Amino acid sequence: MPNFSFETPSVPDEPPYAAPFLDYWQETSQPTYYNPTNFDNAPWQDLVGAFYNDPNDGAYIDNADGVQCGFLQALPEVGIFQDYNSYSDTQTGPTHAFNATFKPGHPYYLTAALIGGGGNMPVGATLQMLLYYRDSSNNMVAVASRTVTNTAALFPNNTNFVDFQLDVPTVQSNDPWAGQNIGIEFLCTSDFSYLGGYWDVDNVRLLEALNVPNFSFETPSVPDVSPYADPYLDYWQETPQPAYYDPSEFDNTPWQYLVGEFYNDPKDGAYIDNTDGVQCGFLQSLPGVGIFQDFNSFSDTQIGPTHAFDATYNVGKGYNLTVNLIGGGGDMPIGATLQLSLYYRDSSSNMVTVAAETITNSLSLFPVNTHFVSFELQVPAVKTTDPWAGQTIGIEALCTVDFSDYGGYWDIDNVILSETVAPALNVTRLTNGEFSFTLQSEPGLAFDILSATNLSGTNWSTVETVTNVTGTTLITAPLTNAPQKFYQAQQL
Repeated sequence: MPNFSFETPSVPDEPPYAAPFLDYWQETSQPTYYNPTNFDNAPWQDLVGAFYNDPNDGAYIDNADGVQCGFLQALPEVGIFQDYNSYSDTQTGPTHAFNATFKPGHPYYLTAALIGGGGNMPVGATLQMLLYYRDSSNNMVAVASRTVTNTAALFPNNTNFVDFQLDVPTVQSNDPWAGQNIGIEFLCTSDFSYLGGYWDVDNVRLLEALNVPNFSFETPSVPDVSPYADPYLDYWQETPQPAYYDPSEFDNTPWQYLVGEFYNDPKDGAYIDNTDGVQCGFLQSLPGVGIFQDFNSFSDTQIGPTHAFDATYNVGKGYNLTVNLIGGGGDMPIGATLQLSLYYRDSSSNMVTVAAETITNSLSLFPVNTHFVSFELQVPAVKTTDPWAGQTIGIEALCTVDFSDYGGYWDIDNVILSETVAPALNVTRLTNGEFSFTLQSEPGLAFDILSATNLSGTNWSTVETVTNVTGTTLITAPLTNAPQKFYQAQQL
């Protein structure tokens, strides 16, 4: 995502701390209504740009990525977009730097950090996040959109970004956007009754993920009527009932009722403000209560395995699992635990853990029950010798409490699994007195390239610092008289 953090071109750390230029992002066309003489003689192109986030300013944003952020004046049709053929005022034509496509078999997640309310923006002003493709006539065709509305509850201050996510479900081969280049747009959609002020935007992230069926717990549908919950989950299988569980000792509650989905009612005082979709999952916090999904799992709503979750541990790839959780519900005791794990099945169909993380309920981790907290679990690059290499992936969320701290419930949402390129140095060459090699990684990561003449020594020195914009960067170094030289890349 070129210039995802609005760091270029550089804005000087001096008044006015802002400039109306953005590399790679193209501004929307000036609409017919806009006459600069009616707007303080401000040219249309000055309504978007980047600003320096000065640490000495009382309005310093404490969770910005980098030292600059983008801004959009909140006037109708002010916006920025980026696709394969877009270009900004700082470029003479398309660079084709943003070349991601909608690939069949993958869902897509757009996340952006936003702040509303700046410059006395009216409550009710709106900004639209859009993922699109271009049709044969070059028109933008919406694939998914989300409208963010400025409210005091959503943006209680102007010094902390709030993340918003937009999803594209798993792309099917017959979708019109399958194989098309991806476009991203941020567009002010307020009318003239809400004009004024500005939006801040930062850290635009686009993730191509692996298909996890019912990742957001949206099916089956839960009616927006009391009790707003049902004990059913498509694709997710519940853990078997353990020997200790006697329903008569737990208010005659069947084991299968201890997990399920609930409707996140906006009119409820317990409304969760950052859910994905309108439903979430729940797990009653009792020993052994859990849900899992793998190639052969199936839920009570299905008659057998659908094999819909068919991701595998591919050699040379890493894996990243993120899950949104809320602990503390229903007077859950402090210290109650939930384990997230990635696993595979051995030849006897036993679950074998590849990576796991335990989350412990605490007031500092979960200060409120109305906002999800994201947790991350990583699997390093898979080696050919790893027992899980080539095996299908499994995901589990399991209550690991004992009988001293059981009770209450966990909320769960937005289970996202992505496959990553493990950083590597390879393809070495010796040409014209220079040694060269390639750095491969996920696009956009920054690295120090270090060298030393002794592999086991401590005399590593920095050769250069690079940002691997495209995912592959060529590194060159002149030959020296040293009998040997070693190189490594250290991610920043």
